[in-house]
Amino acid sequence: MKQAYLIMAHDRPQELRRLLRALDDRRNDIFLHIDSRFPLQDEDINHVVEKSTLTILPSQKVVWGGSSQIEVEMRLFEAAYRHPGQYDYYHLLSGVDYPVKSNDYINRFLESHNGENYISIEEEPPRFRMRFDQYHLLQNTVVGKKRNLWKYIDFASCYVQKMFGVRRFSDKEQLQKHINWVSLTDEAVAVLVSRKESILKRYRWTYCCDEVFVLAELRDSPLKNTISKVGNLRFMEWQWFSKHDSSPRAIGMEDWGALRQPHILFARKFMLPQSKEVYTALEERVSGDGAR
Repeated sequence: MKQAYLIMAHDRPQELRRLLRALDDRRNDIFLHIDSRFPLQDEDINHVVEKSTLTILPSQKVVWGGSSQIEVEMRLFEAAYRHPGQYDYYHLLSGVDYPVKSNDYINRFLESHNGENYISIEEEPPRFRMRFDQYHLLQNTVVGKKRNLWKYIDFASCYVQKMFGVRRFSDKEQLQKHINWVSLTDEAVAVLVSRKESILKRYRWTYCCDEVFVLAELRDSPLKNTISKVGNLRFMEWQWFSKHDSSPRAIGMEDWGALRQPHILFARKFMLPQSKEVYTALEERVSGDGAR
């Protein structure tokens, strides 16, 4: 098996270096994008990877929830998909993800399930269709993740657009929310890359549609029946900080049982110092039996 790991990093250099070291294997190639606001230099990480081929993409600013996230994901997919059949799987990871199984285990697992695409489908949040049916003209510039005056202005403009009949997507398009961190086959990435221009056009000026477009495109292709029922092979626990603000909490030893499930290959998010004990335990398992 040959794997392509596509990493979107925007902070936490120590965690990123640990991730790169864990993935460093002759069977893996790594494609890395670092947010332009992240002060990490290429020379700070090039020495970390010895066995894999590491490709660092030119940096751009990535705004949470904006179409810039889709742009960078598509740039990573396109950078990795140079020759059809070169990789069996493409794994989209954040810089604070970490493999919780060995490279040997990951390869064996995927070989035994080859052809399946791993995406976790979630319940639709309130006002879900407003993410893409109307134009979010401020998301990439002045909104981002924080709830501020501009966010209310942005959504107010969407209500006005809706009143005037602005509908960018047909009701026949059964769009669903999914977690944007996915593991896809070569055939699935071929579909996405072939539709790159259409995807960027369709999802420009949208809100959080990095959690929409992959599933939508695969369901509109011959691969619609290849989506695995086990989800995206990742463990993460969401924590609510307020009524409207949630984020994956830091991984700790209380998650050890969940991380040992056979279909969990990666976890998010690892943060130091909170996740130091888990890092150590995982590293010991690899050195001890090589299989995890």
